Amino acid sequence: MAANNPSKQSVGLSDLTNQMMIEAYTGFHNKFKSMDKQTSDWVRHNFQGTTIVAERDGLSLEFPVDDLRDGDTLVRIEKFPANLEKLVHVNDKLIKELENRGFNQFDVRVIKKQAGSAEEKRKEAVQETNEFVQKVKESIQIRDSASNAVESLMDNGRQGKANTGDIMEFVDSIVKQSSADAISAIASLKESDQTYAHCVDVGAIFQVVYLKTIENMGLKSVFKDEREMLLSSFLHDFGKAKVPKEILDSTARFERDSKEMQLMQAHPVYGAEMLKKMDMPDYIVDMAHYHHVKLDTSMASSYPSGIAFEDIRMEARLIAIIDIYQALVGKRSYKKSWAPPAAMKFIDQLSGVEYDLDIWSEFMKIMGRYPKGSAVELSDGSQAFVVSIPEKDLTRPQVVQVRNGQGEDLEHHTLIDLEVEKDISITKELDSYESFGETVIDLFASLQVI
Repeated sequence: MAANNPSKQSVGLSDLTNQMMIEAYTGFHNKFKSMDKQTSDWVRHNFQGTTIVAERDGLSLEFPVDDLRDGDTLVRIEKFPANLEKLVHVNDKLIKELENRGFNQFDVRVIKKQAGSAEEKRKEAVQETNEFVQKVKESIQIRDSASNAVESLMDNGRQGKANTGDIMEFVDSIVKQSSADAISAIASLKESDQTYAHCVDVGAIFQVVYLKTIENMGLKSVFKDEREMLLSSFLHDFGKAKVPKEILDSTARFERDSKEMQLMQAHPVYGAEMLKKMDMPDYIVDMAHYHHVKLDTSMASSYPSGIAFEDIRMEARLIAIIDIYQALVGKRSYKKSWAPPAAMKFIDQLSGVEYDLDIWSEFMKIMGRYPKGSAVELSDGSQAFVVSIPEKDLTRPQVVQVRNGQGEDLEHHTLIDLEVEKDISITKELDSYESFGETVIDLFASLQVI
C-alpha cells in the first residue's frame, strides 16, 4: 500500500465497512495452506479472472488463478475482473460470506464520503452535474473542429505532407480545458464518421481511462505529458491516410474478402510505417500498429498477423478496447449504433477471448456499466441520461430525468442518485437516437438540472 495514499489500507475482517472496496484478499484460514484438490478447485471456480500470489516449493509466485495447483499455499488474490464486483464491494452480506469462507485480511480502498448534510451533498452533486453539462456544451465545437483537423492531417498524409502542427492546437485545447471527459460523453450522443470524429472520440476516452488505469494498476505513464498522450490516441488510425479517400469515406459496407476491406485492414501497418518516418516514439507507433490484434491471434478479425499478443504494450491493449467500443456506439450511415451499455455488455463477453481481461476490468470500472451520456429507462417509467460513474455499484449511477413516466418531456430536470434512491433502478437501456431524435446532443447540452 502506498504510504502517501490514506484511502488505501490493510484491514482485518472486523474492520471492513460499507465505505470500502476490496482490492486484494491477503489473509486466509489454514485450509488455504497446502490446499487439497477440493479447496484449490473451489478457488479456481469462484475467482475466475483474478491473479493469485501463492507459495509453491518454497517460492512466492504470481500467476492467473487457472494455474493454481493442489498443494499451493494461498498468499494473495487480486486484480478482480468486472464480473466479480460482488466480491469487492463491501456490504453486510459479503462480510458474512467472507467470514464463513475463511478470508480474514484485505487490502482496501476507502471510498471518500462527502461531508455535510444530505441536502448539502445533493446541492453539490447538482452543481457538479450542471458544470458537466456546460462542459459538454462547450466541447461540441471543439470535437467537431478537432475532427476536421484529423481529416486535414490525413489528407496531407495521403500526399506525403503529414504535419501534426494543426492538430496540436486542438490537443492543447482539450488538455487545457479538461474537455476529454465531456467529449467521451459526446461520443455516446452525437453522430460520428468512421474515421475522423472516431479518432477524436477514441482519443478523449483514452485520456480519461488511461490516467486512471495506470493509477489503479500502479504503473507509470509512458508518455512525456498529457499532450503526447492525447496525440498518440488521435493517431491510432493514421494509417488510413494511405487508404484511398473514396474507400475511406464510403458509406458502403465492404465484404470481408474484398479489395476495399484488404486495404482497410492494412491501415495498422501503414500507420506504423508513417509514424516511424515521422520519428514518433515506439509506444505511439505500437498503438497504431497493434490496436486490431486480438488476444486470440488466430481469429480472422486479428490483424496484422504474426504478432504475439504477450509482446503488445498495455497502451495498445487499452486502445484496442476503446477502438471497438467507439466503433459500436458511433452512429454510422451504414449501420445502427449500439447503446453504450449494450456495447459494454458485448465487449464484456469478449474479454479474456479477444481483449485483455485485466485492462477490460479497469475500463469497465472507469467507464461504468452505463457510461456518461447513456440514455436509460427507470423503474418508474421515466427516461433519463446517465451523468456519473458510481464507485460502489456500477448499476446505480446518478441520472437526470428528461421525460416522465407518461412520456411527457420535462422543462426542468431532476438529478437522481440511484445509490441513494434505492426504490428506483434502471430497467432498460435506450437508443438515444430512437428515443430523442437526431438532436439528442442538443437536448443533453440544454439540461437544467435541479
